[in-house]
Amino acid sequence: MQAGRFFRFRSMTAAAAALVLFAVGGCTSAPEPPDQQTPTATALAPTATARPAPAFAAVLEKYSQRLLGGGATAVVIQLKSRLGEWSTAKGIRNIETNEPVQLNDQAHIGDITTTMVAVSVMKLVEEGKIQLDDPIQKYLPDFESIIKPPGPINIRSLLSHRSGIPDYWESLNNAGDPGDSKMSHQERLAAAATQRWTGGSGSLFRYSSTNYSALAMLVEKLRGKDIGAVIRTDSVEPLGLQATLMTGDEPGPQKLIHGYTLAKNGDKVDNALSPFHAGSPDSGMISTVPELNAYFAALRKGTLLTPRSVAEMHHPKYEQFGLGLVRRYDSCSNNDYFGHIGVVRGYAALALISADGSRQIAMAIARAPKPDLIGFDDPESIDMSRMAVEALNQAC
Repeated sequence: MQAGRFFRFRSMTAAAAALVLFAVGGCTSAPEPPDQQTPTATALAPTATARPAPAFAAVLEKYSQRLLGGGATAVVIQLKSRLGEWSTAKGIRNIETNEPVQLNDQAHIGDITTTMVAVSVMKLVEEGKIQLDDPIQKYLPDFESIIKPPGPINIRSLLSHRSGIPDYWESLNNAGDPGDSKMSHQERLAAAATQRWTGGSGSLFRYSSTNYSALAMLVEKLRGKDIGAVIRTDSVEPLGLQATLMTGDEPGPQKLIHGYTLAKNGDKVDNALSPFHAGSPDSGMISTVPELNAYFAALRKGTLLTPRSVAEMHHPKYEQFGLGLVRRYDSCSNNDYFGHIGVVRGYAALALISADGSRQIAMAIARAPKPDLIGFDDPESIDMSRMAVEALNQAC
């Protein structure tokens, strides 16, 4: 999550947090950007007479209008199913220019970044460089001195937020730090060290961004390059994604949606490309709605990882959160949707796909400007999750 995103909500229970996480979806190559704004539409097989829009389109149109009416500056959604493809892109890219938002515009994707980090960790597992039940101290001796864990902390528990590690966001919040400056992974761990561990490996689920700071340190040590470059090599380049990158990478986004919050004096603050997210393994990536669908579809299909590794990410079974992925119930198939939600200051994003790959959705929203830190398991994110699942359930 992002700087100043949601300190107050991080400590909620696993059940509450899991309500807003999800999914895997899409095609395996990035679509070409359209010349003009993609209008709200349904792409269905041609028929002699016009067909009414599917029920899911009405659900998402109403949701989009509600967000815009409540002050959101941009809403971009794409849903794919056997019924066809539907998308909408409404609002503006930037309040300074009032340029209309496009389907292929880039946006901060927040915690969806962690799924990409998890994929890079699983690639190390596939190559035999690490094992999920290895203690991270085996590879990072400094881990002990930085954050003083209660015992061996295995890699699996870090991926699944069951390590008991404190959340560095809470530490920043308690210290009155708004999280505006760039931080290293080590600095995030050191900030978390001011809080108590809630247990060790095998603890109950408790979402903590610090888990992924530790995992990023592990990946960087074994790969010899920064986490953004690893994600590019492991995921972005193999899929030919053109608009997915780590904050701080060059060249920067050309068509970035700007997300705003309110300062104490009521002024709007532009949160685009905050230095805090540069290189962040829990909030640093930027992408587009079509590329999020492409990414999660490739992951589900086994393009990025072996089917065995993907199945491992879905575990533990019957739990809401797996290894960098969350599940939500799919009433169409009596199975699950898999994916994630990401929230950073001023933005929200979501990607969700059915277990059989037949239905998927991705969203990017520039949220209504607010003065408070908002994120992950706040009411707006829970509502976003609910609407996405409702739409997918109507696209059976």
